Amino acid sequence: MKIICAILLADGVLFAAAKPAPDQDALLEKIRSRTAEYLEQLPHYTCHEVISRLVRRGSQWTRDDVVELEVAFIGREEFFARSGEDHFEERVIDRVVPHGTIGNGAFGSVVKIIFTPDVADFQYAGTGKKDGHQTIRINFSVPLEKSQFMVKHGGNQSLVPFEGSIWVDAATLDLVRVDLQVKHIPAYVGLRYVEEMLHYETMHIGSEPVLLPHKSELGVADELGNYSLNLVELQQCREFKSNSVVTYGAPVEGSGPREGFASREGSPSREHPDQH
Repeated sequence: MKIICAILLADGVLFAAAKPAPDQDALLEKIRSRTAEYLEQLPHYTCHEVISRLVRRGSQWTRDDVVELEVAFIGREEFFARSGEDHFEERVIDRVVPHGTIGNGAFGSVVKIIFTPDVADFQYAGTGKKDGHQTIRINFSVPLEKSQFMVKHGGNQSLVPFEGSIWVDAATLDLVRVDLQVKHIPAYVGLRYVEEMLHYETMHIGSEPVLLPHKSELGVADELGNYSLNLVELQQCREFKSNSVVTYGAPVEGSGPREGFASREGSPSREHPDQH
Protein backbone atom coordinates (compact mmCIF):
# COMPACT_ATOMS: atom_id res chain seq x y z
CA MET A 1 0.00 0.00 0.00
CA LYS A 2 1.45 3.31 -1.09
CA ILE A 3 1.47 6.69 0.62
CA ILE A 4 2.73 9.77 -1.20
CA CYS A 5 3.12 13.34 -0.02
CA ALA A 6 3.90 15.68 -2.90
CA ILE A 7 4.90 19.30 -2.73
CA LEU A 8 3.81 21.05 -5.94
CA LEU A 9 5.82 24.22 -6.26
CA ALA A 10 5.42 27.56 -7.96
CA ASP A 11 8.32 29.73 -9.10
CA GLY A 12 9.56 32.65 -7.08
CA VAL A 13 11.21 33.16 -3.74
CA LEU A 14 9.53 36.08 -2.02
CA PHE A 15 8.21 36.46 1.50
CA ALA A 16 4.76 36.80 3.01
CA ALA A 17 4.88 37.93 6.62
CA ALA A 18 2.00 37.93 9.09
CA LYS A 19 2.04 41.65 10.08
CA PRO A 20 4.84 41.52 12.66
CA ALA A 21 6.09 44.50 14.60
CA PRO A 22 8.35 46.85 12.58
CA ASP A 23 11.62 45.54 14.04
CA GLN A 24 10.49 41.96 13.48
CA ASP A 25 9.41 42.89 9.97
CA ALA A 26 12.93 44.08 9.19
CA LEU A 27 14.41 40.90 10.64
CA LEU A 28 12.05 38.69 8.63
CA GLU A 29 12.96 40.59 5.48
CA LYS A 30 16.66 39.96 6.13
CA ILE A 31 15.93 36.25 6.59
CA ARG A 32 13.89 36.23 3.37
CA SER A 33 16.73 37.90 1.48
CA ARG A 34 19.34 35.52 2.88
CA THR A 35 17.19 32.49 2.02
CA ALA A 36 16.56 33.79 -1.51
CA GLU A 37 20.32 34.24 -1.92
CA TYR A 38 20.87 30.69 -0.69
CA LEU A 39 18.41 29.26 -3.24
CA GLU A 40 19.88 31.33 -6.07
CA GLN A 41 23.41 30.15 -5.30
CA LEU A 42 22.62 26.44 -5.10
CA PRO A 43 24.74 24.86 -7.85
CA HIS A 44 23.76 21.98 -10.11
CA TYR A 45 24.97 19.01 -8.12
CA THR A 46 24.41 15.36 -7.33
CA CYS A 47 24.61 13.44 -4.07
CA HIS A 48 24.53 9.83 -3.01
CA GLU A 49 21.55 9.45 -0.68
CA VAL A 50 21.43 6.76 2.01
CA ILE A 51 18.04 6.11 3.61
CA SER A 52 17.62 3.88 6.65
CA ARG A 53 13.96 2.87 6.88
CA LEU A 54 12.38 1.83 10.16
CA VAL A 55 8.84 0.99 11.25
CA ARG A 56 7.32 1.09 14.74
CA ARG A 57 4.30 -1.13 15.39
CA GLY A 58 3.08 -0.58 18.91
CA SER A 59 6.27 -0.20 20.96
CA GLN A 60 8.40 -2.42 18.72
CA TRP A 61 10.84 -0.86 16.26
CA THR A 62 12.07 -2.89 13.28
CA ARG A 63 14.50 -1.91 10.53
CA ASP A 64 12.95 -2.48 7.11
CA ASP A 65 16.03 -1.91 4.97
CA VAL A 66 18.59 0.61 3.74
CA VAL A 67 17.99 2.26 0.36
CA GLU A 68 20.72 3.99 -1.64
CA LEU A 69 20.12 6.16 -4.70
CA GLU A 70 21.55 9.09 -6.64
CA VAL A 71 19.89 12.50 -6.51
CA ALA A 72 20.56 15.47 -8.81
CA PHE A 73 19.47 19.06 -8.15
CA ILE A 74 19.29 20.84 -11.50
CA GLY A 75 17.37 24.01 -12.30
CA ARG A 76 15.70 23.84 -8.86
CA GLU A 77 14.27 20.43 -9.66
CA GLU A 78 15.23 17.08 -8.20
CA PHE A 79 15.93 14.05 -10.39
CA PHE A 80 16.66 10.50 -9.34
CA ALA A 81 18.67 7.52 -10.49
CA ARG A 82 19.45 4.12 -9.06
CA SER A 83 22.59 3.79 -7.00
CA GLY A 84 25.72 4.02 -9.13
CA GLU A 85 23.93 5.31 -12.25
CA ASP A 86 24.38 8.75 -13.81
CA HIS A 87 21.26 8.78 -16.00
CA PHE A 88 18.78 10.98 -14.14
CA GLU A 89 15.38 10.65 -15.76
CA GLU A 90 12.89 10.46 -12.91
CA ARG A 91 11.30 13.33 -11.02
CA VAL A 92 9.01 10.85 -9.26
CA ILE A 93 11.04 9.01 -6.67
CA ASP A 94 8.77 6.00 -6.25
CA ARG A 95 9.59 4.91 -9.80
CA VAL A 96 13.17 4.44 -8.62
CA VAL A 97 12.26 3.06 -5.18
CA PRO A 98 8.80 1.51 -5.65
CA HIS A 99 8.43 -0.13 -2.23
CA GLY A 100 8.50 1.08 1.36
CA THR A 101 8.61 4.59 2.79
CA ILE A 102 10.51 7.02 0.58
CA GLY A 103 10.77 10.79 0.30
CA ASN A 104 12.35 13.76 -1.43
CA GLY A 105 12.14 17.54 -1.56
CA ALA A 106 14.92 18.31 0.92
CA PHE A 107 17.47 19.74 -1.54
CA GLY A 108 15.71 23.10 -1.80
CA SER A 109 12.12 22.40 -2.75
CA VAL A 110 10.71 22.48 0.78
CA VAL A 111 12.30 25.85 1.54
CA LYS A 112 11.21 27.19 -1.83
CA ILE A 113 7.53 26.40 -1.30
CA ILE A 114 7.58 27.96 2.17
CA PHE A 115 8.95 31.21 0.73
CA THR A 116 6.72 31.31 -2.36
CA PRO A 117 4.89 34.67 -2.57
CA ASP A 118 1.71 34.99 -0.50
CA VAL A 119 1.71 31.34 0.56
CA ALA A 120 2.96 31.15 4.15
CA ASP A 121 2.19 33.25 7.20
CA PHE A 122 5.23 33.89 9.40
CA GLN A 123 5.64 34.73 13.06
CA TYR A 124 8.78 35.61 14.98
CA ALA A 125 9.25 33.05 17.78
CA GLY A 126 12.33 34.26 19.64
CA THR A 127 15.92 33.12 19.98
CA GLY A 128 17.67 30.11 21.47
CA LYS A 129 20.05 27.21 20.90
CA LYS A 130 19.39 24.70 18.10
CA ASP A 131 21.68 22.05 16.67
CA GLY A 132 24.73 23.72 18.23
CA HIS A 133 23.91 27.24 16.96
CA GLN A 134 22.56 30.38 18.55
CA THR A 135 19.45 30.81 16.42
CA ILE A 136 16.42 32.89 15.54
CA ARG A 137 13.20 30.90 15.23
CA ILE A 138 10.43 31.72 12.77
CA ASN A 139 7.16 29.79 12.82
CA PHE A 140 5.19 29.40 9.59
CA SER A 141 1.87 28.02 8.44
CA VAL A 142 0.46 27.34 4.98
CA PRO A 143 -3.35 27.18 4.84
CA LEU A 144 -5.20 24.64 2.74
CA GLU A 145 -6.32 27.16 0.13
CA LYS A 146 -2.69 28.07 -0.59
CA SER A 147 -1.08 24.68 -0.05
CA GLN A 148 0.51 22.65 -2.80
CA PHE A 149 1.36 19.77 -0.47
CA MET A 150 -0.38 16.64 -1.72
CA VAL A 151 -0.84 13.55 0.44
CA LYS A 152 -1.66 10.29 -1.33
CA HIS A 153 -2.26 6.93 0.29
CA GLY A 154 -3.37 3.86 -1.59
CA GLY A 155 -6.12 5.12 -3.90
CA ASN A 156 -6.91 8.34 -2.00
CA GLN A 157 -5.28 11.74 -2.08
CA SER A 158 -5.75 15.25 -0.75
CA LEU A 159 -4.08 18.62 -0.63
CA VAL A 160 -3.32 19.44 2.98
CA PRO A 161 -2.26 22.46 5.04
CA PHE A 162 1.10 22.31 6.80
CA GLU A 163 3.04 24.26 9.39
CA GLY A 164 6.35 24.29 11.17
CA SER A 165 9.42 26.25 12.23
CA ILE A 166 12.59 27.57 10.64
CA TRP A 167 15.76 28.21 12.66
CA VAL A 168 18.51 30.41 11.21
CA ASP A 169 21.91 31.24 12.63
CA ALA A 170 21.61 34.47 14.61
CA ALA A 171 24.84 35.87 13.17
CA THR A 172 24.77 34.77 9.52
CA LEU A 173 21.02 34.09 9.02
CA ASP A 174 21.98 30.81 7.32
CA LEU A 175 19.51 27.96 7.62
CA VAL A 176 20.14 25.65 10.57
CA ARG A 177 16.97 23.58 10.83
CA VAL A 178 13.55 23.31 9.18
CA ASP A 179 10.75 21.30 10.78
CA LEU A 180 7.36 20.81 9.16
CA GLN A 181 4.21 18.98 10.19
CA VAL A 182 1.06 17.94 8.38
CA LYS A 183 -1.56 17.54 11.10
CA HIS A 184 -4.88 17.90 9.30
CA ILE A 185 -5.37 15.06 6.82
CA PRO A 186 -8.86 13.98 5.71
CA ALA A 187 -9.88 10.70 7.36
CA TYR A 188 -10.46 8.94 4.04
CA VAL A 189 -6.75 9.20 3.21
CA GLY A 190 -5.89 6.85 6.07
CA LEU A 191 -3.02 8.84 7.61
CA ARG A 192 -2.82 10.65 10.93
CA TYR A 193 0.14 12.98 10.34
CA VAL A 194 3.39 13.56 8.45
CA GLU A 195 6.48 15.27 9.86
CA GLU A 196 9.91 16.13 8.53
CA MET A 197 13.07 17.58 10.09
CA LEU A 198 15.92 18.97 7.96
CA HIS A 199 19.35 19.58 9.51
CA TYR A 200 21.59 21.96 7.54
CA GLU A 201 25.37 21.90 7.45
CA THR A 202 28.08 23.26 5.17
CA MET A 203 29.29 20.54 2.81
CA HIS A 204 31.87 20.83 0.04
CA ILE A 205 31.10 20.35 -3.65
CA GLY A 206 34.54 20.36 -5.16
CA SER A 207 36.30 23.23 -3.41
CA GLU A 208 33.10 25.22 -2.85
CA PRO A 209 31.28 25.22 0.51
CA VAL A 210 27.52 24.69 0.07
CA LEU A 211 24.83 24.71 2.76
CA LEU A 212 22.79 21.50 2.43
CA PRO A 213 20.38 19.45 4.56
CA HIS A 214 23.01 16.79 5.16
CA LYS A 215 20.68 14.80 7.43
CA SER A 216 16.92 14.62 7.70
CA GLU A 217 14.17 12.56 9.26
CA LEU A 218 10.83 11.83 7.66
CA GLY A 219 8.00 10.29 9.69
CA VAL A 220 4.49 9.14 8.77
CA ALA A 221 1.82 7.78 11.12
CA ASP A 222 -1.13 5.82 9.76
CA GLU A 223 -4.58 5.21 11.22
CA LEU A 224 -3.56 1.73 12.40
CA GLY A 225 -0.99 3.24 14.77
CA ASN A 226 2.07 2.29 12.68
CA TYR A 227 4.85 4.87 12.39
CA SER A 228 7.33 4.81 9.48
CA LEU A 229 10.62 6.66 9.93
CA ASN A 230 13.25 7.44 7.30
CA LEU A 231 16.72 8.53 8.44
CA VAL A 232 18.31 10.24 5.44
CA GLU A 233 21.95 11.17 4.91
CA LEU A 234 23.60 12.87 1.93
CA GLN A 235 27.06 11.66 0.95
CA GLN A 236 29.61 12.24 -1.83
CA CYS A 237 28.02 15.45 -3.09
CA ARG A 238 29.66 16.70 -6.27
CA GLU A 239 29.14 19.06 -9.14
CA PHE A 240 26.79 17.82 -11.83
CA LYS A 241 28.94 16.80 -14.80
CA SER A 242 28.06 17.27 -18.45
CA ASN A 243 28.59 13.56 -19.13
CA SER A 244 25.64 12.76 -16.89
CA VAL A 245 22.22 12.63 -18.52
CA VAL A 246 18.97 14.24 -17.42
CA THR A 247 15.72 13.38 -19.18
CA TYR A 248 12.73 15.64 -18.60
CA GLY A 249 9.84 13.23 -18.57
CA ALA A 250 6.18 14.15 -18.52
CA PRO A 251 4.68 14.76 -15.08
CA VAL A 252 2.59 12.06 -13.48
CA GLU A 253 -0.99 12.17 -14.71
CA GLY A 254 -3.13 14.35 -12.47
CA SER A 255 -0.24 15.53 -10.34
CA GLY A 256 0.39 18.90 -11.95
CA PRO A 257 3.83 20.53 -11.95
CA ARG A 258 6.07 19.52 -9.11
CA GLU A 259 9.47 20.38 -7.74
CA GLY A 260 9.25 18.51 -4.48
CA PHE A 261 7.80 15.16 -3.65
CA ALA A 262 7.67 12.70 -0.81
CA SER A 263 6.40 9.17 -1.02
CA ARG A 264 5.29 6.97 1.84
CA GLU A 265 4.37 3.36 1.36
CA GLY A 266 3.01 1.24 4.17
CA SER A 267 4.57 -2.00 5.30
CA PRO A 268 3.41 -4.95 3.17
CA SER A 269 2.35 -6.76 6.33
CA ARG A 270 -0.09 -4.03 7.39
CA GLU A 271 -2.39 -2.80 4.66
CA HIS A 272 -3.64 0.78 4.58
CA PRO A 273 -7.11 1.59 3.18
CA ASP A 274 -7.02 1.43 -0.58
CA GLN A 275 -6.52 4.40 -2.21
CA HIS A 276 1.47 8.36 -2.76
